[in-house]
Amino acid sequence: MIRLLGLTALALGLGCSTAMAQTAVSIGYLGLTDDARYDPEVVYTRIEIAPGGNPIDGATMGVTDLKVVSDAVGQTVSLDHQAAADAAALIAKVGEMSAAGEHFIILDLPAALVDEVAAATTNLPVTLINATAPEGFLRTRCYPNLLHTAASDRMTADAMVQLLRTRNWTRVLMLVGPHERDVAMAASFRASAERLRLDIVDQRQFTLSTDPANREANNSQLITGGADYDIIYIADSEGEYARYLPYDTQLARPIIGSTGLVASEWQWAWDRDGSTQVTVRFEELTEGRRMTGQDWATWIAAKSIVTAYAKARSDDYEDIAAYLRSSRLRIDGAKGVQLNFRDWDGQMRMPIVLATHNAVIAEAPLAGFLHETNTLDTLGTDRPEHQCQ
Repeated sequence: MIRLLGLTALALGLGCSTAMAQTAVSIGYLGLTDDARYDPEVVYTRIEIAPGGNPIDGATMGVTDLKVVSDAVGQTVSLDHQAAADAAALIAKVGEMSAAGEHFIILDLPAALVDEVAAATTNLPVTLINATAPEGFLRTRCYPNLLHTAASDRMTADAMVQLLRTRNWTRVLMLVGPHERDVAMAASFRASAERLRLDIVDQRQFTLSTDPANREANNSQLITGGADYDIIYIADSEGEYARYLPYDTQLARPIIGSTGLVASEWQWAWDRDGSTQVTVRFEELTEGRRMTGQDWATWIAAKSIVTAYAKARSDDYEDIAAYLRSSRLRIDGAKGVQLNFRDWDGQMRMPIVLATHNAVIAEAPLAGFLHETNTLDTLGTDRPEHQCQ
C-alpha cells in the first residue's frame, strides 16, 4: 500500500492525465546467445556452482513496477529482448534497435563485449546501460554512451574492506585463482585494502588442476598455513575451489570474497527499506527464483529509463538522456537511499550488501565512513582517483 501511494503521488506530481493519447516507448535489452554465465555449472556431485536464471526477469519487473507512472504521462512502455552471438552481430543489433527508436538499451553482456559494443556505437543516438559486467576497466573507458548499474569490483571490494576495518580485522591472507577474472578481483580488493591501510600478510595462488603434482600445493590447510591473519579473502570467479575452503583452513578464521561473506548489489534475505516486497514480487514473477545482484541491476536499469522518459518532460532523446545522467534523477532501489549515476564514470551510486548464503550481515557504506558530498561515493572509484583510459 505504501509503495502504491508513493507511485501514485509521483504520477500526480508529473501533472499529466491518464486520459491523454498513449505514446509507445520501447526499451531495448541486449544479451548474448547461449550466454554461458547463466548455464548452471554442475559438477559430478550435482552441486550448482553458478546461479541459474536470466536477469531479463529483473528488467521485466522494473517496467511493470512503474506502469502507474508511465500510464500517468501517457506512455506505454515495452521491453524488446534481443540477442546475438558475437561482437559484430551485437553491434549490428544496436544499430537496428536505435534506428527503430530504441534509444536506451540495457546490456546483459560479458565485459569484453560491452567494451566492443560501446566503442562501436558512440556515434548513435543511444545510451547503453551495463547491468551485468562488474569489471573496473569499463568504468575508465569514459564512453559517452555507457552507464553502469552493475556494481564495480572496486565498489564490492570497498564494502568488504569497510567491514574489516570496523571489526578491526586488519591482517588479510589473499588466495587468488588462475583466471584473468580472479586476478582482476584480487587487484580491486588490494587497492581497497591499501586505501584503508589493511595489512595483506601474503598473497597465494591456487589452481583447479587435478594433476597430482598440484595436489599438495592446493591443499586448503597447507595453502592457508605458515602465516598469522585475521581473515581470508579468496578471489575465485568459478567458485569451485572456494566452496571447499570454509572449515578447512589452518587457522579458524572467517572467509570473504567468493565464498563465506559475499558483497553484491542485492541478496534475497535483505528485509529493510521495502526490500522484502521487491523480493516477493520477483519470486512471484519467476515462479520461485530468488533475486540476485544481477537481477537487481537490470531491474534498477529499467526503472531508471522509465523514470527518465516520464520526468524529462520531453520527447527528445538528448533531453531524456541528459535527465537520466543528471542529479535530478532519484531512483528508489529498496535500499533506503535515492540512487543516481556518477557524472565522472557513469556508475550508479548504490549501497552494497554483505551477506552469507541466507542472511545479510551489513550494508555498506558502514557508519563512520564519510564523504564530503555523498557517502555512497566511499564505495568505488571517487572523482579525484578517476582517470579515463
